[in-house]
Amino acid sequence: MKDKEKDLPEETHPGENGPVPEEEGREAAAPPGEPSGELEETKRRLAYLAAEFDNYRKRTAREREALVAFGNERLLRAVLPFLDNLERAMSQAAGAKGSVERLLAGVRLTYEQFLSELRKFGLERISSEGERFDPSLHEAIAQMAQEGKPEGTILSEARRGYLLNGRLLRPSQVIVAQAEPPRAPGQGDGPDSDDLPGRGD
Repeated sequence: MKDKEKDLPEETHPGENGPVPEEEGREAAAPPGEPSGELEETKRRLAYLAAEFDNYRKRTAREREALVAFGNERLLRAVLPFLDNLERAMSQAAGAKGSVERLLAGVRLTYEQFLSELRKFGLERISSEGERFDPSLHEAIAQMAQEGKPEGTILSEARRGYLLNGRLLRPSQVIVAQAEPPRAPGQGDGPDSDDLPGRGD
């Protein structure tokens, strides 16, 4: 039985004495440093993406320039009819007697139409006179004491302010009521006032 075991061939490991498997043979046959097909495909895709990004960058730059140049076109088209109305009012006033009232009426009508059109773009007037002073909406240019008006009340408006879609576009310039100065002791009191000197205990 020992003689039969000696006659059996010994187990061989790949690459020792037997033939090399086909896959390892192919790897050994490929020359070192030669790029594979997958690497070439990746390079091609990267070049394509770089070209696409460059085209996108140029296109967005052109669109941005056009937006800056013509961004106000819609607003200006809305303004043109009011310029026409003002020109008509001025030309009619120049050739007619007693035209001041007609000119004023035409200008007032044009102003109201203009303001109505601007509201479509999100413009809104700030309410100021009689309101409480709000530093986020109003700019105080003067203070004035006025009887019966509490401190911080807006007395008048020097320049109207506006909001654009709820955000401050321009603050209102206003005149604000200030606190009345304190009266001197006895000022405004009658002769029977307890504050007069010599009166007391």
